[in-house]
Amino acid sequence: MPTATPPSKGGRPRKSDVEAKSLHIIETASRLFAQQGFAATSVEQVVTACGVGKDTVYRRYPSKLALFEGVVAHARVQTEAHFQTAMAEATGDVMQQLRAAARWLLEVNLDPTLIAFKRIAFSEALVVGQSAANRTVDPIMDRLFALLRAAQEAGEIGPGDVSFLATHLINSIAVGPMITAMLGSTTYASSEAQDAYFEKAWRLFIDGARGVGRMSEA
Repeated sequence: MPTATPPSKGGRPRKSDVEAKSLHIIETASRLFAQQGFAATSVEQVVTACGVGKDTVYRRYPSKLALFEGVVAHARVQTEAHFQTAMAEATGDVMQQLRAAARWLLEVNLDPTLIAFKRIAFSEALVVGQSAANRTVDPIMDRLFALLRAAQEAGEIGPGDVSFLATHLINSIAVGPMITAMLGSTTYASSEAQDAYFEKAWRLFIDGARGVGRMSEA
């Protein structure tokens, strides 16, 4: 019968303990930034709420901006994992899967915590996630591109640059409601309101995407 690993007594802390502490710091900071905003949240508040030493936080995040960037990076990882789970559960043909991806984009861009982070980045004029902007791998966009290409191959939408189509889809489905939410509106707070908006926006996108081929021939 295997024996349990005894707790660390002195020396180097176990990797699992370090990771757990880092996650606790990020989750605490995420909650405070989302509730209070950037200006009203201090590293000292995060330290107190975490119940850890100040050096423990500053070793990982030497400034408040670095801490916020860590919060945004953590949210991005969680968002990508959520997307993978949602798409793993999506069934049906390519158009049903593309529709599921589009509906997920609307939902995630109206997530209250993510809205709070975006509001902070804009209102505080923070440059965060620059490394993300330079990333060559984006699993969400890669999957969206793949679905659009498959829809083109199936003759469901017209030919064209999938990058342009993906941008058009995001703008059609998610950007307007996201900006509305960032301005403080609760118009799309409920699933019912999101569903009603999505049905109209999805139909407009599909009608436009199916007409791409005809427009290019005109």
